Amino acid sequence: MTNLAMTVTSDTEIDIVGFPETQWTVPAAEAISAGNAVRFDATTGKFTKANGTDATEANLYGIATRTVAAGEALTAVRRGVLDGFAISALNFGAPIYLSDTDGLLADSAGTVSTIVGRVIPGTSTTLGTAFDRLLFVNLA
Repeated sequence: MTNLAMTVTSDTEIDIVGFPETQWTVPAAEAISAGNAVRFDATTGKFTKANGTDATEANLYGIATRTVAAGEALTAVRRGVLDGFAISALNFGAPIYLSDTDGLLADSAGTVSTIVGRVIPGTSTTLGTAFDRLLFVNLA
């Protein structure tokens, strides 16, 4: 399993392409980085990092849109298109999984196999015939 790195120019926000179909905002229970996988803490209702180590940790809500400290409001996308992940080596249509590493995504399944979304083509930042690879988060 290879964890996915971030490629966004600012490490504090991830790029949302268009309008996400489903998102939610609540305070963060801990420091969370843009692009981290998050779940609701069962006791507090706040966002905390998710991972694929067991069913409780893998109860993923979505992907964090920005970097926040504990207690700050955080929006996570549950269904939508995101840019900023290092997925250029992956094929279009390839699944993206929840990693066993807290908050991270990977190119193969963690202990609890949780597909977060798939690699889709998007308009290139250069005006040519190439396509960027974007992450379609589909947890609905």
